[in-house]
Amino acid sequence: MRRIVRLELSTQILIGLALGIACGILFGERCGPLSVVGDAFVGLLRMTVLPYIGVTLIASLGRLTLRESGRLAWIGGRVLLLLWAIVLLCVAVIPRSFPEWKSGSFFSTALTDEPVQRDLLSYFIPANIFESLSENQVPAIVLFCMFVGIALATSDRRQNLLEPLDVIADVLMRVSGFVTRFAPVGVFAIAASVAGTVSVDEIARLQAYLV
Repeated sequence: MRRIVRLELSTQILIGLALGIACGILFGERCGPLSVVGDAFVGLLRMTVLPYIGVTLIASLGRLTLRESGRLAWIGGRVLLLLWAIVLLCVAVIPRSFPEWKSGSFFSTALTDEPVQRDLLSYFIPANIFESLSENQVPAIVLFCMFVGIALATSDRRQNLLEPLDVIADVLMRVSGFVTRFAPVGVFAIAASVAGTVSVDEIARLQAYLV
């Protein structure tokens, strides 16, 4: 009997990447519609990330003792503040390192539009957790889950919630594993659409960002 050679997922992804680039170079802009397949794959891959983070973080903190929770809150709080400071520093510094885009002098309605005001505090403080979830504001979601997990650790009936959380986490991991099987197809579609629609001039202008 012939043996069926099964390549590892990482090898399949690399093959999909190479084939996607080759397909984009050969067929050009006709590969543009493949971006829909790539966007669908990325969306499926992202749909379990935040729920899994929330469930596992709450369950992990909920299993700690009160003393362990207090120690973790003290150490984790300082680490969280440090990470927030790094993020804010990057937000302030990184845009200054990018080259300035020079566009034409023709009139555009965008010139008269007021810039969108971003509330940085909402990225870190979950005043509305549902809004934070819908906006993918990870720092705010993590902070909310930390508070819930530490509060759960002080409850006498926490075991009633911990077991269902474990089941949910296992189900989310299974869903993520199933979606990951389609990674070669998703990478192929993304690589083909990008290689087929990006011009040489655009690649040259993106050098600073790629570096």
